[in-house]
Amino acid sequence: MNIRIFIVEDELIHAEALKIVIEEAGYDLAGECSNADEAFELIKTANPDVVLVDIALPGVLNGMTLSEKIHKELEIPHIFTTSFTREDIIDQAIGTNPVAYLKKPVESSNLVAAIKIALQTKTGNQETEKTSKSEYFFTRIGNKLVRIHFDDILIVKADGENFVSLVSDKKETACRITLKEISGMLPESFIQVHRSYFINMEYLDAFNESEQTAILKGHHAPVARSFKKDFMKMIQKL
Repeated sequence: MNIRIFIVEDELIHAEALKIVIEEAGYDLAGECSNADEAFELIKTANPDVVLVDIALPGVLNGMTLSEKIHKELEIPHIFTTSFTREDIIDQAIGTNPVAYLKKPVESSNLVAAIKIALQTKTGNQETEKTSKSEYFFTRIGNKLVRIHFDDILIVKADGENFVSLVSDKKETACRITLKEISGMLPESFIQVHRSYFINMEYLDAFNESEQTAILKGHHAPVARSFKKDFMKMIQKL
């Protein structure tokens, strides 16, 4: 059975670009709509595997409220494809539980990886209610799409505006994705300890109080004052 993708996008050029990626990846187009008010019933009828949603859409609803409705009532995973980069909008978008938040123009490799994560998430939700995140994702390294397992990651840190570094025990991998985008994919074992850092609490070895750093297998991550309270609560639970 082919994977079916529904597109909610009011800009023709971006809609066509998304359709090309979907076709080249071997997925089927389940439908498309340019108006948020009309999209929900069309999506409900089409019952796609994944929905791609722009935030700025004509109608009383917008991409944000539509996505929240899709998530709560249809339980279909959604991916935001948008031009918005303001932090308050990104935070609001994360509240709708998207699989990913991709900035336009969307790179085909990032979109395909996000769709794969969405499918993994959907399968996991069907198999067990305890699993709400994918165990892995794909990132481009050279000319390859490489699978990265979250269980192997100690630290995720911002590396410029559009990249993060994934720190594991033996190596560090550069990944073309924003910290905000990847934060929505991380399992519950990850917590944010700094505006530029997430750490995997499963690997926490120590907390250096004088330096205010978390230590994971010899790797250090700063713990900012604004995140320390939640960090200390997590330590008490371990």
